[in-house]
Amino acid sequence: MTAATVATPVSASLVGAYVPEIISLAKRGLLWAFLYGVLTLASRGGCLDPASGGDPVCYTATLRPSPLTWFVMALVFVVALSRAAKATSTAQISRILSLAATALWVVPLLAAVLGVVSFMSSGPEAWLDGGVPVNIDFQITPG
Repeated sequence: MTAATVATPVSASLVGAYVPEIISLAKRGLLWAFLYGVLTLASRGGCLDPASGGDPVCYTATLRPSPLTWFVMALVFVVALSRAAKATSTAQISRILSLAATALWVVPLLAAVLGVVSFMSSGPEAWLDGGVPVNIDFQITPG
């Protein structure tokens, strides 16, 4: 009688050996989420003189963090854990956790840089015409 070779999934003890790395990944993800929230807080304001010679229009714009970035970070973490649980070798688990660790700092840093640069480079004239991005609070007051 011959025994058939059956592929078995990675045992819980194999994934369990990576618990410290997973906890470290979670802590670093939370740190980058916090830093993203801090780095994407900005405000600017001023007054514009209308071309028609009327009263000046004053504005205040405040950049806020986008919840979509935090959602993507959480999704990266959950998908990485799911894929690590299905991995068949320690090399795969290490690679998955390493890629997730990289994504957890690249996503918020890129989102923060793009958000701040677009906020600082766009003019209030575009915002007055209704082109305000979702993560910018824009208020107009008469001068």
